[in-house]
Amino acid sequence: MPNVLEMDTVEELTLDAEAVEEESWRVGSTDGVADLSDGGMVNGVRVRPARDKNVTKGRPAARRAWMANGTESLLPLAYQPDGRTHDSAARYFRKRLCLCCQRGGFMGRQCPDCVKKRCSLCNSSSDPKKIIPCFYRRKEDVPFPTKFYGEIDCFLMGCIRRGTQGFLTQADMRLHARSMHKLEYQAHLEGLEVDKQDEVATLREDLRSMRELVMSRPAEPQKRERTDAQREAARKLGAASRARAKARAA
Repeated sequence: MPNVLEMDTVEELTLDAEAVEEESWRVGSTDGVADLSDGGMVNGVRVRPARDKNVTKGRPAARRAWMANGTESLLPLAYQPDGRTHDSAARYFRKRLCLCCQRGGFMGRQCPDCVKKRCSLCNSSSDPKKIIPCFYRRKEDVPFPTKFYGEIDCFLMGCIRRGTQGFLTQADMRLHARSMHKLEYQAHLEGLEVDKQDEVATLREDLRSMRELVMSRPAEPQKRERTDAQREAARKLGAASRARAKARAA
């Protein structure tokens, strides 16, 4: 992981100061360029040092930026020959993206591919709304943010893909685990298989215990089914009893 420029030093620059800085690098001048690693002044705006000068940790090699879809990226910093002042990756912020053909990385106001193909959708890249920057300094400026993270955590407790950086689906998590945590994920699957076998064995033991409990109870006497003759005799007896009761009432 390279030494990344602390974002607070960039956030303290005003937009005008950064524009002046990029313009100075474009024309090849070093006047007014901020020393973002060790502090300095840009158009009256003081930039705090990214770190204590008494502590040597090496100069930053990259800065964070965001692509048009919200993907976080690291842009390399280009230093002046004195090794103290860098361009804040200004050359990358001048790169453009074409929304018509999705080509990115070119300079200027027109897409070379759409101009060459005489694209009818953007009128040979003459529509300025079709050309946007490739990179943005702030995540809030991204025009087409895409949801990359979800609520599904990585199975490995020490992985950074947890909490706010989880996965959208279980399939994404498994793909990540098989590629980034191959040995740990294999051990995890084996542990799940052992737990499943233990659960099946427990269920079988419970069923066997229930079967033994049922078999140990005394059998209830079975009710004998009456024959047709018995049912007919009972019917006649009931009819005679009702007839006698009716005669006494009369």
